[in-house]
Amino acid sequence: MRHHDGTGNASRSDGRKPFAAFSLMAAFSIALTSNAIGDPAEKPQESSASNKLATPEITATEKPVILVWSEPRYLDLRYDEDFRYLDGAPDTYDPDFFDPIKNIRLDEQWRLSIGGEFRFRMEAETNLDFRTASSTQDTFQLYRYLLHFDLKYRDSFRTFLQLGVFHDEDRDLADRPFDENHLALHQLFMDFKPMGDGSTLTLRAGRQELSYEKQRLVSPLDWANTRRRFDAVKLIWKESDWQFDLFWSRPIPVNRDGFDDWNDKFNFYGAYFAYSGIARHGIDLFAFAVDDRGGRVNPNGRIGDVERYTLGSRFYGKTGGLDYEAMLAGQWGMWANDRIEAWASTLDGGYTFANAPWGPRVGAGFDWATGDRNPGDGSVETFDQMFPLGHAFLGYIDLVGRQNIRSANVNLTAWPIAKKLQTYLAFHGFWLHSPRDALYNAGGQATRRDSGGNSGREVGYELDATLLWNVSLHQAVLLGYSHLWAQDFIAGTGRSKDPHLFYLQYRFRF
Repeated sequence: MRHHDGTGNASRSDGRKPFAAFSLMAAFSIALTSNAIGDPAEKPQESSASNKLATPEITATEKPVILVWSEPRYLDLRYDEDFRYLDGAPDTYDPDFFDPIKNIRLDEQWRLSIGGEFRFRMEAETNLDFRTASSTQDTFQLYRYLLHFDLKYRDSFRTFLQLGVFHDEDRDLADRPFDENHLALHQLFMDFKPMGDGSTLTLRAGRQELSYEKQRLVSPLDWANTRRRFDAVKLIWKESDWQFDLFWSRPIPVNRDGFDDWNDKFNFYGAYFAYSGIARHGIDLFAFAVDDRGGRVNPNGRIGDVERYTLGSRFYGKTGGLDYEAMLAGQWGMWANDRIEAWASTLDGGYTFANAPWGPRVGAGFDWATGDRNPGDGSVETFDQMFPLGHAFLGYIDLVGRQNIRSANVNLTAWPIAKKLQTYLAFHGFWLHSPRDALYNAGGQATRRDSGGNSGREVGYELDATLLWNVSLHQAVLLGYSHLWAQDFIAGTGRSKDPHLFYLQYRFRF
């Protein structure tokens, strides 16, 4: 079951090359004017319901003085950024080149913040289909431009608008639906506090990004050129140590040349509770529901509607240098009159040697999601990963999704230059949960299948290596290489050539 954000055809290389080159030069020129330092590593942040850094504690006064932050923090969810610390005296925060367009006082009641992003990535891919096609090598470029306006009336009303342009260049292989969107109304929502300033209840309605469960199941999908978003209505109830979100939404397929409209056959509901009142620990409880009238084909070959319910929890914490988390989720419902019963779990942890050179962290993890053991038996046991950021957890080549999989990994992170230069190395092993079900990629699409189960479970082993340079608070450069060694299941289900991926990315945020 595939849950990409729609379909569309990416354009070929054209006369935009000079424009793209000019954009790169302009971004570097702006970056050189900035004197800010230190940008956090590009890792999935906690969900908006459990990320306390995203909304620092603020006293509800007419003219708040915020001292929690002392410099800009650029978050994965840009609408969670808060610049009210600029109300403080100049010696209470670190000045930044972009301060004049943050927390602008339109009058005593209205504030406006302006921000944006430019991102360029070059990718060189080889055999990402295990060389099923005659041509499987491609080197191409991706460009992302985002601009947002955050308008607030006191603490009771807010409008957030984000516009985007996304395009690729020099791509020769098949177009990908998430690379191109020429002029997108990416986000436009309003927040309203019905109980007035300082209240704990917020109603949010409009086009917005959603992020839950550390992005394993619901994510804006930052790795894709066009980020994922939904038309949604959400209630947010937030206290000091907990937050409860209740939402209804419809996903927005990408339409590269026209207006992006919701998928009116797909309803996605959810409730998410996050509690962080235990020192250095947190627990999340979640319930998601999918009502899909798109007539999809299930693993038993039946076509019909889907009613799927996902219940789960996540526990995470840190003790000294040791960090750990565990997630368990179950799914029930009906798909084309077949009963759904599926499961997924995660165990992950690591130890940081804070006093050692480079401050290394050694980690390990295990991910498991069920597959259909007996296709045709009237039961669907394949876990549906919904709207994930699989890229961060199941290999950077994105050939493995959280469906019918067992995955183990060991990883090493180190900082040769603290807060500036990060190195990351991970080794994954992948095995099918059910040899009779398919291998699913990061987009949830079935790519290889042996319905007889004669090709075994062993999919392959992947090595991921990245180097992240936080040039400044505003800019970061990411260099990465990944290689997957295909094993028996791949060889038994078609052509088998090892895939690998190289990429170079530059990002500028303000």
